[in-house]
Amino acid sequence: MSSDAKFRCPVCRAQQPLQDDCRRCQADLRLVVRAHRRIAYLVDLQRQQGQSPDPQTSQTIRNELRLLAPRK
Repeated sequence: MSSDAKFRCPVCRAQQPLQDDCRRCQADLRLVVRAHRRIAYLVDLQRQQGQSPDPQTSQTIRNELRLLAPRK
């Protein structure tokens, strides 16, 4: 996920780039940023497994993605 990706602040709903603090309400969004980065990492890892996936690793990735991004 690039740092210029747009998302909405979970506090005030301002649309903005993914950054540590909300531009409008100054909410601390560091945990949100970390979660987005972890999701991107897991999706890349899942993609890399591609043709020869390890079943246990694949299941672990799917479980973590389900917890971090239930709608994806």
